[in-house]
Amino acid sequence: MHAKGGRSTVIDFWRGLVLVIIFVNHIPGNILEHLTPRNYGFSDAAEAFVFISGLSVALVYYPRLPKGDVLGVIRRCFRRSFELYRMHLIMTGAAVALFSVGYVASNDVGMLEVHGRGAVFDDTARGITGILLLGHQLGYFNILPLYIALMLWAPVAMILMRIHVALAAAVSIGIYALARADVLAIPSWPEPGRWFFNPFAWQLLFTLGIFTGAFLVRREVAYQRYAFAGAVAFLAVSTVAMTDAFGLYPNLLWSTFVNFDLVKSDLGLGRLLHFLALAYVVTQLRMGQVLEKTTFGAEMARLGRNALPVFAVGSVLSAAGEVMMTLAAVKSSASPHVVGMVFTLFGILALLGLARYLEWKKKGSTAPKLERAGQSGLVSVSPGQLPR
Repeated sequence: MHAKGGRSTVIDFWRGLVLVIIFVNHIPGNILEHLTPRNYGFSDAAEAFVFISGLSVALVYYPRLPKGDVLGVIRRCFRRSFELYRMHLIMTGAAVALFSVGYVASNDVGMLEVHGRGAVFDDTARGITGILLLGHQLGYFNILPLYIALMLWAPVAMILMRIHVALAAAVSIGIYALARADVLAIPSWPEPGRWFFNPFAWQLLFTLGIFTGAFLVRREVAYQRYAFAGAVAFLAVSTVAMTDAFGLYPNLLWSTFVNFDLVKSDLGLGRLLHFLALAYVVTQLRMGQVLEKTTFGAEMARLGRNALPVFAVGSVLSAAGEVMMTLAAVKSSASPHVVGMVFTLFGILALLGLARYLEWKKKGSTAPKLERAGQSGLVSVSPGQLPR
């Protein structure tokens, strides 16, 4: 993978692209969501998000463990979890405000009831308490709670890897098996049920990302003819199933979900294998290295370098997009699907503009500091240095 100042620009590219896909998918009903990868394969952007998150954690923190900075790594992971928690509350609060305005403007009760909103608007005190405790999560606002839990798991996984990779693998697979057996899950509150994304299951993919970042990212993943052919065949079968054989067999998708392990909440094996096959194929084809050199790739990498604020603003914009589509459906003759598409396109442009602004702001605030540090000999950046 290419590195600039020790940072993998390919990872930034894929992270940015995943953020765009998540944004498009989180505005349900807009025409563009039919073009996203989840329509053509068993896995979707959630798997890529979790894997890249684990890989990034390993790149930043794992090199500190051989230096004896175990407590520092634990402290930084916990600090990151709190930062994510704070951002989750801000995002959720903004979404609740938008849906409230949307209901007043449209009188559409769906603004208050769908995607878990009823718990907040029907019993505000209990609903807000549930959000604060992460026991209740609005639909499309449940990725960061998963990430918070995974960041708490990250130091454990990395320490286990330092002891022995086989030990880390055994523990991770064991936890996954218990989650799939409905032994391990985090309950929801105040509504019955459990978290949509079960962290005990999804930690397996996150741990695979950590393993990749710790041991494989600086090497070329070996090309194996049969493995590549098998991965391509599996991706092709997945596409055929997800598209009902391109419309020729209308019940194929339903039958596939009934007979294969494709559950999203507990990271079904079919989804996991599909993502790993996809990751292997795009790695061998060096698609990231090719695309990152284009203008499109540069824009995606810019999003990836500013992932958290871009994700947060994108989530709030997705809530605004749902409100706009609802208003189009009940207050005008415009097609809500077209309105949603237009809003999504402008939303992507807004995210690109946000990323450009954040990078401009960073350059303006860090340039004087770097210049002063360089003059005093305090900055020494080597090609292999990893970012903090």
